[in-house]
Amino acid sequence: MASAGELLREAAQGRRGVDRRLIQAILDNGVEAAQETLAFASASHEADRIDLDPLLVDLFRHWQTPESLEFLIQAIRRSYDDVNDELIQALLPFGERAVGPLLALYEELGEERGSDIAFLLAGLRAHDPRVLDLLLDRLQFDAGDGALCLELYHDPAARPALEAMLADMPAEEVELRRDLQHALDELDQPAPPYDPTPFDIMAEYPERELPAFEVLSESERLQLLDSPDTDTRAGAAHSFFNNELDPKTRAVLLRLAQSDPQAGVRGRAWESLADATEDASIRDAMLAVLADPAREVAERGGAAVGLYGVADREDTSRAIEALYSDSSAVARAKALEAMWRSLWKPYAHFFPQHLDDSNKEIVRQALRGAGYFQLTGHADKIASYFDREDDFEDLREDALFAYALAMPGETTRGRIRGMLRKIDALADLSASEAELVMFALDERLRLQGLDPVFAADAENEQDLEPDPPPAPAGKVGRNDPCPCGSGKKYKKCHGA
Repeated sequence: MASAGELLREAAQGRRGVDRRLIQAILDNGVEAAQETLAFASASHEADRIDLDPLLVDLFRHWQTPESLEFLIQAIRRSYDDVNDELIQALLPFGERAVGPLLALYEELGEERGSDIAFLLAGLRAHDPRVLDLLLDRLQFDAGDGALCLELYHDPAARPALEAMLADMPAEEVELRRDLQHALDELDQPAPPYDPTPFDIMAEYPERELPAFEVLSESERLQLLDSPDTDTRAGAAHSFFNNELDPKTRAVLLRLAQSDPQAGVRGRAWESLADATEDASIRDAMLAVLADPAREVAERGGAAVGLYGVADREDTSRAIEALYSDSSAVARAKALEAMWRSLWKPYAHFFPQHLDDSNKEIVRQALRGAGYFQLTGHADKIASYFDREDDFEDLREDALFAYALAMPGETTRGRIRGMLRKIDALADLSASEAELVMFALDERLRLQGLDPVFAADAENEQDLEPDPPPAPAGKVGRNDPCPCGSGKKYKKCHGA
């Protein structure tokens, strides 16, 4: 059985998913697990690919051993300006034992950076003259923050200072006066008892999480193609999708596609061989799979997606449309995915009718097709998925991306920022959603043969890369060089 330290090191390198299986394997190490986890937490993590601090906080919250406090204080030091709720809930059960270390940390950080530490000390409600003095000083430094902390601390000894500050507070300082009065009113009420939030560490994590393939090297991903776990093999195979394959990797994926015992794994391998369809033998093998109704849909669907780069060939398009006509929703979704990835205009008419489909995965592919084929007439239907409150609510990002591609308006570099503002006003974008929409708007420009705007801004800010080569005149064709300068065909780069 692997030790807790070994398991954590594997997860930190992305070779194991952070899921219930990992947590159970750590806990199965018994009393030694906490010590090994503390040793891991205390080691250098400069070479880690995955930040495991959230998992470590949850593990120590689960154990609540005396040694856990040392780690939690260090975690607070690393994130002193934004201590999250999970870290707070992990610390509160330590009560008076946490006062000394937190006071030392506040002294180290100083008043300017110590706001969250003062809040934590107040939340412990461990009435200690050192804490009261700190919070009274905090009141003078930042009246609003200090009043909130003293309200939470709930010590009647704070009343004279609050009353004196309220008496001296000018009438025009309405909000501060309200904060001070609220703190005084709360001191008149009994202190609410500390009621620790029940914590089930397993409930916080998925049953299964695949390795973080995006941080693994090619050789590591190739090794995972031999994993005994079906999902891991499939995920490892798919991690090569739209990558330029060297001969060794191509041969390994082809062998997997032809021999793996699971259809889902074979399908993922065929998808990742999309880069190899210029090889007639591989293309023909893939087409034979797609056209064989005796094959499982998972494999046929993977072959369809793998053939998207040659979907305008008569034999390929005929086989993709046959898959589309299959009664299986999985088959139709995969056929639609192959169609929109192809960027072949004759496929555009397949998508509108599925924007109202009852199957979520079919709708997802319909949204992407409506975006990439710029079906502006269906922009309102696309936007209807921004704020769904049903089983389709997780299609919001797909809809945002599609809307950015298909929304009405002339596509010029001068107008693209206005489009971003319009989408933001319509959908109230988060920071990550804004990045997604900016990428989609840049994609819209590329489809018209224009240089991107937002990617160029990022490059200019970071000054990391030279300007990309000029885009070809007119719209970008599927087989034209991609204007991003990668050297790939558009259909296998940004067009994918």
